[in-house]
Amino acid sequence: MPKTILFWPDVYKEQGHWLPTLKWAEDMLKNGHTVNYMGIVDCEGVVKAFPIAINGAVTSFPYSRIFENIYPLGYTTESHTSPNERWRPDHIWAIAYSALGEDLAKYKDKLNKDLYEDALHFYQTMTNVNPDLLVSGYFTSLESLLIHKIYDVNVVITTTYLRHPSEDPAMRAIQNLMAFSPTEFFKLVNLCRYGDLKQAALDAEEDFVDLLQDPEIDIEDFVEDLQYFDELIPCPREYEYTHYNPGEKVHYVEPCILDRDLNSSTNSVLDSTVIGAGNKKLIFVTAGSQVLDYEGKARHLFHCMCEAMRSAELNDYRLVLGVGSKLINDYEWTEFKNQSNIIFASWVPQRAILSAPNLEFALIHGGLATIKECVYNNKKFLILPLGKDQIDNAMRLRKYGINNMVPVESITPKVLIDAIVNLKSDRKTLENLSKLSEVFQSVERESPGKQVLLDNLNS
Repeated sequence: MPKTILFWPDVYKEQGHWLPTLKWAEDMLKNGHTVNYMGIVDCEGVVKAFPIAINGAVTSFPYSRIFENIYPLGYTTESHTSPNERWRPDHIWAIAYSALGEDLAKYKDKLNKDLYEDALHFYQTMTNVNPDLLVSGYFTSLESLLIHKIYDVNVVITTTYLRHPSEDPAMRAIQNLMAFSPTEFFKLVNLCRYGDLKQAALDAEEDFVDLLQDPEIDIEDFVEDLQYFDELIPCPREYEYTHYNPGEKVHYVEPCILDRDLNSSTNSVLDSTVIGAGNKKLIFVTAGSQVLDYEGKARHLFHCMCEAMRSAELNDYRLVLGVGSKLINDYEWTEFKNQSNIIFASWVPQRAILSAPNLEFALIHGGLATIKECVYNNKKFLILPLGKDQIDNAMRLRKYGINNMVPVESITPKVLIDAIVNLKSDRKTLENLSKLSEVFQSVERESPGKQVLLDNLNS
C-alpha cells in the first residue's frame, strides 16, 4: 500500500545535510510511495534544483515552506558569520504551539503575530501532508521528537556527519533544550500532550488548560523516544573508526551519490572542451558552502592555488576554481583573470567534474559529502580543513592509510605544489583509496538505507 514520506533534513541550508536525502527520496518514489519535503525558504532551491521524472514529465519534489516569518529569505546568508549560533529556539515554539490545532485561534491574541502565523501554517502543513514517516536530520532531533509526540508520526533520523557515539540524537535534543528555562520546558512538554490535558480539563468541567503545570518528567525521560528511532549515516562503516559502537539502531549505509547534478540558474563554464577525455588534465578546488562560514580561509586557499598555477610543476594542468557566487566578481582575482590555465566559476556541476576522466586532483575543504564523491570516483584529492568536522574526516582517512591532509593555516603556493606532487607519487595512499572506492561503490549498489526506510514504512 502506498505511503507518504515527509523529508526535513535540516532547519538551515547546509547542502551536505540535504543532498543525500534526495537519493532516498527518489528511491521511495520508485517504490510507489508519495514524497514531500518541507523547510525554510532558503532551502527550497536545493530540492527544486533536483530534477525527477514523474509520469514522463521532468519536475521536482513537492516542497512546503515553513517558518517564513522566523526565517525569511536570506537568513542563512545573513547568519553565516556565526555558524555555531545559527540555531534559534523560535521555531521550536511554532512546532509546539501547532499542537493546539483548531484551538490555536484562542491564543491568537496571546502570541506575537509571527509566531501565531508560523504555528498555524506548520499545523496546516502537517495536516495536509499527513505523513506516515518523517525522515529528518540529526540537527533537527528535538524538532523531530516534538513532531513525533504531537502528530504521532514514526521518525527516521539521518546523520550526515560521522559523530561520536555519545553524541546521539537524544543528546543533541538535550543540548537544544538547555536553551529553555524550567518554566518554558514545562510548557513545551504540556503542549506536546495538549490533547490529554484538554480532555482532563473537560472531564473536570474546566475551560482552562494550565500549560505551566509541572508535567513531572525530566529532560532525559522526555527525549527517550529518540533512542528508539532508526538512524541512518550515509557512509559505509569501513570509513568509521573500528572502535566506535554507536548501537543497533544506528546504520552505516550507502554514501548516497547522486547520479546527476542539481540544476542551476547559473550557466556552467564547463563544457566538452574542459571536461572529457582528450582535454587538458584538471585540478578542481572548492570550499563548497563553507565559503559563507570561513570566507577568510577560503580566500587564502583560492589565492595560493592561483599563484601555484604559475609554476612549472603545474604547467600541464588547468585549474577549475569554484569560488561561489559571493566571491566570483571579487577584486582579488583580477590579476589572475587573464591566465589561460585558470577557470573561475560561481557554480560548478560537482558530480560531473568529480567523475570526469580528465580530473587529476581535487582540493576540498573536507566536508563528508565531497569526500564521499571523491572516494566513490576514486579521484586523487587533498583535504584542507576549514573547520567543523572536517579535521575528523581527514583523520579517519589517515586511519585507513590515506594520507592527504594539508592544514589550511600552513599553506603557501609552494606547500600546495609539493602536496600535489607528493600525492601523485604516494603509492600506498592511492592503493588504499582505490580499495575504499570499491567498498563505497559496493555499498551504494546494495542500498541498505533504502531498505531501512521501507522497513519503517511497513512496521
